[in-house]
Amino acid sequence: MGRWKKSIPEGTRDILFLDCAHKKHVESLLKGVYLQRGFMEIITPTLEFYDIYAGESLWIDQENMYKLFDSKGRILVLRPDITTPIARLAGTKLKESFYPLKLCYSQNVFRTNENLNGKRNEFTQSGVELIGCKGLRADLEVIITAIKALLVAGVENFKLELGHVGFFKGIMDELPLEKEDKESIRRFIENKNFAALRDFLNDKSEVLTKEKIDVLNMLPALFGDISLLERAKKLTSSPTAIEALNEIQKIYKMLEGMKLSKYISFDLGMVHHINYYTGLIFRAYIDGTGYDVLYGGRYDGLVSNFGIEVPATGFAINVDRILEVLKKENYHISGSITPYYIIHCSEENLGQGNELLEDLVKKGYKCELSLYSEKEATIDYAKKREIDNVLFLDGEKEVYRYNITKDTLELFVKVEE
Repeated sequence: MGRWKKSIPEGTRDILFLDCAHKKHVESLLKGVYLQRGFMEIITPTLEFYDIYAGESLWIDQENMYKLFDSKGRILVLRPDITTPIARLAGTKLKESFYPLKLCYSQNVFRTNENLNGKRNEFTQSGVELIGCKGLRADLEVIITAIKALLVAGVENFKLELGHVGFFKGIMDELPLEKEDKESIRRFIENKNFAALRDFLNDKSEVLTKEKIDVLNMLPALFGDISLLERAKKLTSSPTAIEALNEIQKIYKMLEGMKLSKYISFDLGMVHHINYYTGLIFRAYIDGTGYDVLYGGRYDGLVSNFGIEVPATGFAINVDRILEVLKKENYHISGSITPYYIIHCSEENLGQGNELLEDLVKKGYKCELSLYSEKEATIDYAKKREIDNVLFLDGEKEVYRYNITKDTLELFVKVEE
């Protein structure tokens, strides 16, 4: 008993003081972008029934979920994502709502990672979901919001990669392969595993033409600038794939007209879970990092799991990864934990001291009331907290300010009777 009482579970962490202030500040900046663009904030439960994460269109493996039982023996999970609970909301409490339904959130999610490799089992997602609107207008709105959110958070050297499920689906629909084989190909392409893909396709040479094998082997390397789209059109005659490429092209031209195309690149080998995403997909990478900080796309089939057929699109930002990048780049994040003033007074004058504190707070200063009775103890505490200004309330009328850095003492204000 008590073996782990001084430890925390793998993949979690304590966030202290200035790091906590920075995180809350970045979350506030992101939320500000969402609210300014008409999204409405919601909060979903930390615990959900396991049933909402079951089904072919869902992409999180059950072994990556934290599961437990409620008092009635039903299986619960710590939410492994936010999009699925929002789809549940859209199909239940909000099914009679107006459309488009623009929702935003900032909440923690929980997923197990056996080999952490820098990943966490608990992290914060911030994002938006746009439900009840199909077509390029909705896709464009979500992409613009994603770009603006990253810029406001202080991220500049990023690329938002566009892809489309339809391109991969169109190519795969023409192949005489079983569903399991197509899923294996998808995984190899998604992981950029060139060698495993090549070996797998060579084993299928009896049912696949050399031309098809060559195209599939090229998919993991199909990323780059706008010129990639025209090259990709020459690789397939599938109407579904060609239509997908045309959609991406239209989105890019719209973003180009808004002077946002400099943040865009393309990855046609981006093939997320094919039963979850149904159209345009995207993710954002920051230069110098090997992981995405944002991902999203269209998922028109998800809400139907909860009773209604409505289109949907959205994205999620990994707030913790954003903070790691900003910290590495020595980017200044607002949000200080250090008070500007600390007030020292006798026990008899605590009422006057608190009035002075509230007056300073109203004027925009962060302030603290000393819990020490000796002046020397207050000064020592202020030095440890890096509080530069100590206010001494002597009696009921006069206040003196002691500046620790300058080692000066001067009259501050007179307290009104």
